[in-house]
Amino acid sequence: MRVEVVTSFSHLGYLVYGHKCLQSYAKHWPFPLKVYLDTPMRMNGVQTRLTRAIPKWLETSIYLPTHNSQAEKPYSYLWNARRYAVKPFIWHDAAKRLGSGVLAWIDADTVTNTHVPSGIFHEMLGDADVAYLGRGEMHPENGCVVFRVPEALPLLTWCRKAYTTHKYRIWPDGWTDCHVLRRGLEAVKKVRSRDLTSCAHAGEWNSSIDAFGLSPLAPYVIHLKGNRQKREGRLITPEERAAEAAAAEALLLAKQEAAKQKAVYADV
Repeated sequence: MRVEVVTSFSHLGYLVYGHKCLQSYAKHWPFPLKVYLDTPMRMNGVQTRLTRAIPKWLETSIYLPTHNSQAEKPYSYLWNARRYAVKPFIWHDAAKRLGSGVLAWIDADTVTNTHVPSGIFHEMLGDADVAYLGRGEMHPENGCVVFRVPEALPLLTWCRKAYTTHKYRIWPDGWTDCHVLRRGLEAVKKVRSRDLTSCAHAGEWNSSIDAFGLSPLAPYVIHLKGNRQKREGRLITPEERAAEAAAAEALLLAKQEAAKQKAVYADV
C-alpha cells in the first residue's frame, strides 16, 4: 500500500525550523515527503505544492479571522482560524491526489533522530481509518495524524467544509485544526478512529503535556513546540525550565528589593 507524508511551512518557518525537519527526514524516513508552501521555494529531494493550488483555499482563507473579539483572550492562538485552517485543506487535497493508500501529516517543527520503521503508520492505524494523538476531553494534538485513503475522505471533507461554511464560528473553545478534527471525529461516525495517546497520561490533560512524546513516534521523532525549542532545534528539559523559572524569580525579587532601597534613599 502506498504511503505518503505531508507537511507545510512558511518561508520564515523553513529558515527557523523547517530545514532541520527536512534534513532529518531525508536521513531517517522511508517514505516520500510532500511539502505544501505558501510561496515558491526550491528544495532538493522533496515534492512541493503551493497552497494556492488547493481548491477553495484562497477564497476561503481571505475571510478567516485571526482573533475572536468575543473571547476572554481575543488574540489567543485558539481563535486564529486563518493560520490553522490550512491543515485540513492540505489533508483533503493530498488525500484526493493520493487516491488510495496511507496519508500521514507530520508537523514541520519536528526533528527525527533515528531510523523510522516502514510499518509505523500501519501499526498506528491498526484497523482504523484515522489515527490521532488524543488528549482526553481536550482537542487532540495534530502534530501527527494518519489517514487511510479513501476510507477517511468523508472525515476530511467534513473538516474542510467546517471552514468553507464557517461552521467553526459557533464553537466556544477554539477554531484551530485540532478543534475541527475533534468535532469531525464526533460527527462522521462511519470513519473508524483510533486514539493513540489519551490513555497514556493518567491525570488531567492540559496543553503543557506532550502528547507527541507519548505516541508511537516518540522513540524516533521529537516535536519542538514553542519558539525557543524551534530556534534551538532541541527539547528544553524540565530541569532547564525549573532553573530558568528560579532565576527569573530571583531576578524579580532583586529588582523589587532595589526599588525599595531606592525609595528609602529618596525619602532621606
